[in-house]
Amino acid sequence: RLSSGLRINSAKDDAAGQAIANRFTANIKGLTQASRNANDGISIAQTTEGALNEINNNLQRVRELAVQSANSTNSQSDLDSIQAEITQRLNEIDRVSGQTHFNGVKVLAQDNTLTIQVGANDGETIDIDLKQINSQTLGLDTLSVQDAYTPKGTAVTRDVTTYKDGGTTLTAPTAAEIDTALGLTGATGTAAVKFKDGNYFVEVTGTTAKNGLYEATVDAAGAVTMTANKSTVTGAGTVTKNQIVDAVTPAPVDTVAAATALTNAGVTGATGNTSLVKMSFEDKNGKVTDAGYALKVGNDYYAADYDEKTGEIKAKTVNYTDATGATKTGAVKFGGANGKTEVVTTVDGNTYQASDVKGHNFQSGGALSEAVTTKTENPLAKIDAALAQVDALRSDLGAVQNRFNSAITNLGNTVNNLSEARSRIEDSDYATEVSNMSRAQ
Repeated sequence: RLSSGLRINSAKDDAAGQAIANRFTANIKGLTQASRNANDGISIAQTTEGALNEINNNLQRVRELAVQSANSTNSQSDLDSIQAEITQRLNEIDRVSGQTHFNGVKVLAQDNTLTIQVGANDGETIDIDLKQINSQTLGLDTLSVQDAYTPKGTAVTRDVTTYKDGGTTLTAPTAAEIDTALGLTGATGTAAVKFKDGNYFVEVTGTTAKNGLYEATVDAAGAVTMTANKSTVTGAGTVTKNQIVDAVTPAPVDTVAAATALTNAGVTGATGNTSLVKMSFEDKNGKVTDAGYALKVGNDYYAADYDEKTGEIKAKTVNYTDATGATKTGAVKFGGANGKTEVVTTVDGNTYQASDVKGHNFQSGGALSEAVTTKTENPLAKIDAALAQVDALRSDLGAVQNRFNSAITNLGNTVNNLSEARSRIEDSDYATEVSNMSRAQ
């Protein structure tokens, strides 16, 4: 007993005392670990609350921008700039939500309850209720302060050339005359070189019998080459032209292939009802901004590429994988809250930004944030509701931190008291043991 310092070194020394002391040891060890658990709970709550504080800062800035946007002195470009920062702030909220974690546990990415063991026995726990906090759960994923642009489309036509049989004799100009002025003075009238869609024509006027456009080519030296039937004459000479241009008239471009592509991408009513237009957007102040080409179907405009030289039209589409794993194609449409964002409506009936949908796998990648399609009514009220939601969670986290602090204090007191009680049971009384040893000697 003197060498070990213990009154109970084995069960034979005090069977009941040994059992009691052993239970105290289990409790003391459990409570000591529980105290460490509670400190971990405080750390989780602090990590979460710190992330919420940054989300709150972004929301405060979004609200400030929303107040600024409500002023009628803003131009459309001002609103575009304000919306751009709002979008970035909301994206940052989503990033903080998705990437904040404690020891691998994402604390704001989903609704979750963390159970912290703060006692030595079953059921002695404190729960931390975590909520998913992002732009969608805050009700701000479709927040828009932009006024919509008014889309305008000017029909695109191509010059269509028709020919008639000729037989007219033309005296071609000399190479020197072409080289000096691009003005052609022939013996039978006045000629000039015309350029259209990469083709050359010789226009002859002054002689009724020979007026018209004649196909020709001009080489680097300025020599004119005109084709008559299957023979070619260069420079001066007499040419019999078998086909003479009868008229150059505008006509609609061929949109059949593009309409088929739109139909295959899920656009209804495209067949026989599609036209190519040159887009422009008019803001609320009447300022018009020119844009690219589009395919108009009814009152909707779909993005397209148009080769002015060849007349080829390609409807813009994006491929993605739907929730069933099937590959789908969506047409790119001008829309969104500002009326000119490229968006795609997928098979689930929701509208997303085209850049997000392209190549996206809904089966493995989950859902995307829907594109904003209209200006938000009462945006300040929505932002205030989001702030209240963040404040509520922050309050809960602050309260649970205080609760953990109280639990830790209580655990420390309990451990001290149990340690003293165990000591009284199993530790040796040195004075008594020394006295007993002295008597025994």
